[in-house]
This record gives sequence, C-alpha cells and structure tokens, in this order.
Amino acid sequence: MTTIGRLRISPSDVGRRVSVRYLTEEGLTDVLGQLVSWSGDWPAGIIKIRKKDDSFQDVISGKIIAAKVVEPEIGCLDLQRDSEGTWVPSETESLGDWVLRFSGNESARANSCRLDGRPENSADESLLKIIDWYKTKKAAAIVQSPKPGAFDEALARNNFVEVAHALYMIANTVESNQAQVIIESELSSKWFDAVMTAETKSPRLSKELLVSGSFVRFASIVDEKNKIIATGRVSASQDLAMVTTVWVDENHRSKGLAKSIMLALSNEVFKIGHKIIALQVLKSNLPAVGLYESLGYQIHHDYAYYRYTKVQQPIEVGCSC
Repeated sequence: MTTIGRLRISPSDVGRRVSVRYLTEEGLTDVLGQLVSWSGDWPAGIIKIRKKDDSFQDVISGKIIAAKVVEPEIGCLDLQRDSEGTWVPSETESLGDWVLRFSGNESARANSCRLDGRPENSADESLLKIIDWYKTKKAAAIVQSPKPGAFDEALARNNFVEVAHALYMIANTVESNQAQVIIESELSSKWFDAVMTAETKSPRLSKELLVSGSFVRFASIVDEKNKIIATGRVSASQDLAMVTTVWVDENHRSKGLAKSIMLALSNEVFKIGHKIIALQVLKSNLPAVGLYESLGYQIHHDYAYYRYTKVQQPIEVGCSC
C-alpha cells in the first residue's frame, strides 16, 4: 500500500479516478485519470492509469510521492463486496478483506475466494488457508482476483493457474418500457427450467442461489406457443444491482431480445432508486460484450479466476459467475 501522510491509494481503488504525483528521471510529474490496474506490491508494483485522452501511464508504486482519490467513484473492492449481496453464497468466511465463499459447486463466483483488499496474514499463508478450506469442502480451490492484480506473484508461487478471464461492467440505470418482457418477483418453475436447459450451459445453479438478494426480479420473453425464449435476472443489494442469467434461445437470436431483457431489468432497479447496474461477463464472449457496450455499459475492471493446480476436482467456470 502507498501512503504519504494522509494521502492514500491502494489496489482497492481500481476503478476510481485518482491523482498521482511521482518521481521520474526528469523530476516530479503528475498524472490524473482512472486507476485501471495494480500489479505487484509496493515498492515494485506497477499501477496503470487511463488518462483523459484514453492513453495509459504506468507508474512504479515506490516512485509515488503523493496520491489520492479525487472522485468517489466505486472501486473494485466496493463493487465486489456489493455484488456478493446479489448472488449470495451459502457459506462465507473472512481472511482479512479476502472472503471465502462456498455454495456446493454451483457457480465460480459463489465457490471461490475473493482476493481484493488485504489478507489477514501474508498472501502465501492466506493462500494455503484457502487450499485447506476448500479441501474440507471437497471442492477445487478457486480464487477471484482483479487482473492484473496485487497478488499475481503469490498466486504463481503457490501453483494457482488462470482458468477464466472476465470483466466487471457497469452502467447507469435507465427507465424503459419493454412491453414484451414479462417480469416476475418470484422464481417460477417455468423460468427455472428454461435457464437449466443444456443450451444455457449454466453451471449447476440452484434455486437458493437464484432467489438470493433483498430485491430480485426474473425477466422472460415467450413465443407464440408460450415457450420461454429469453431470460434474465437482476438482484439488488443496498447500493448495487447485478444482472445475471441472460439467455436467448438459439433460434431467436439477433432479434433484439437480449437488449429488451437488459433494458427491462434496468428499469426494474431504476424504479427503486438504484443509479448503477453491473454485470460480469467472460472477456472472450465478444457478442455479449458488444451488446452490453451498446447499452452503455463500460468496463470497470478485468478479473480472473485462478485454480490451485494440485486439486484434481473438475469445475465449470462461467459468468453466471
């Protein structure tokens, strides 16, 4: 962590707008922009800042003279914490800021340890605790960490290998009337059966996971035979709404159905006063990323799932995350 007097930034501020003064061979210089990543720890860590002109500036953390957050935009740690209230694991345990999560091998996010902020002990000691904790669950030891992240070197040292690269994307909520979209406050067997079809490749989701959250809405579109051909879900915590489980039947794609679902879900949380809506998507899913960008979503930060390689336990990693 970099601390100069009362001025402070840390890996948890990824996603926020920051001002940094640092030392170069020519002397002191300043950079203002969005903190997009933090690789490695102080003093050799590298922070990457996106400037107003969309160019990037790399700064060695040990060269920072002063730094501060200049806008209270949501940071990656805030986003991770808030999203856990919308996709609630059945069991959690804290290791400092890190959080162990378990729900019986249903989804990567609900069955991985969030590595953000600072661990209770050293990174190496904490990773060993993670391995042992998931071993007692007879589950693979999976961690979720910003990419690049402050703990990349520790993950490599302890045989954690990247298995999926994903994105957190956020947007402002919007008011929108989507007449063809059916909104339900309860999980129906019809909606659940549609989501659990083989085509959706859902990683063994449970009803308990899908209904978790203080505010949950299920969206669907049906065809002329009243068969569900598109779905989506939104769940809201106190400060954040998260979209999950967006799916369109392969015979009805490229018709704007996913867009209608997304707008309808955004409208539901707009009505209860939420200003920000977020989602997680695999970076390799370019059609989905393009759709979300067309709806105003922006990449907040990259993250990845890493698996301890000495545990021979299969797991499906997808973003139903």
